[in-house]
Amino acid sequence: MEFDNLITSPFGLGEKLILELLKKGESVYAVFPTPKDVPMSFLGKKNIKYGFLRFDHDPILEKVLPRRTKRVFHIFELYSGKFSRLFKSNTLATLLLLEWAKNSGVEDFIYLSSGEVYGKGTNLDENHASNPYSFYATSKYQAEMFLRFYQRFYRIHSVRLFFPFGKGVEQGFVWNIAQSLISEDTIDAEYDSISPTFSDDVVEPLIRLREQNNSDIYNVCGSPVKLEKVVEELKKVVQKSPKTLKSRKVALSGNNSKAKESLKYRETSLSEAMKVSFGG
Repeated sequence: MEFDNLITSPFGLGEKLILELLKKGESVYAVFPTPKDVPMSFLGKKNIKYGFLRFDHDPILEKVLPRRTKRVFHIFELYSGKFSRLFKSNTLATLLLLEWAKNSGVEDFIYLSSGEVYGKGTNLDENHASNPYSFYATSKYQAEMFLRFYQRFYRIHSVRLFFPFGKGVEQGFVWNIAQSLISEDTIDAEYDSISPTFSDDVVEPLIRLREQNNSDIYNVCGSPVKLEKVVEELKKVVQKSPKTLKSRKVALSGNNSKAKESLKYRETSLSEAMKVSFGG
């Protein structure tokens, strides 16, 4: 059986993307870590099949993934942990998936990278040089390097997401800030100015990427905001305060003009996005 879409993470952004594609009548093959991770919302739905893989191990993709798929949405990643696990999850798994896609009739490979590959700076566009600031960002940048070698086989669209957050997104910079706040612990952050991105706003641009004829890179990011403002909006939602707030005075924000023009990317207000994401 040939599937319209393969999605490598069904959580957070991945779940919303899957449900939207199913609503459009498309077929989806979704990858879960284990059978117990399949949510009730997916059970009984038509046009969806499941496979079970641990990308942070040493997966043999051919034993699990379908033989033919039109497009891949490679969403899976790890944000923190041992360096070896980050490398396996973010870099090696991407290389294995790119090679699998070459042999599986894939037409479009959509890769969710990170705005953190730029390192630091403000209003950065897609032409800005990469200079990763952390091991996580380095692992995403290394994966991007592999993409260029596979563009001869299929279209590859790299989406650099800046600080994504949302309901079901249980990792990342904003989520870590929220957990420290909920625990009334010290917030000790790498960045003091960011452009946070609400995951719900990313679904439609990802789907629109399929209309693009050429391989390309897109920044998808919210408007720049100070860390203090992020914490202020979170405090309104969770009704708690941190013990102290510290940051390393590093700014990282992107220019989203290209995504707005080509992919019709639109932003939900930060206050509304925080309510949806962390309001219980």
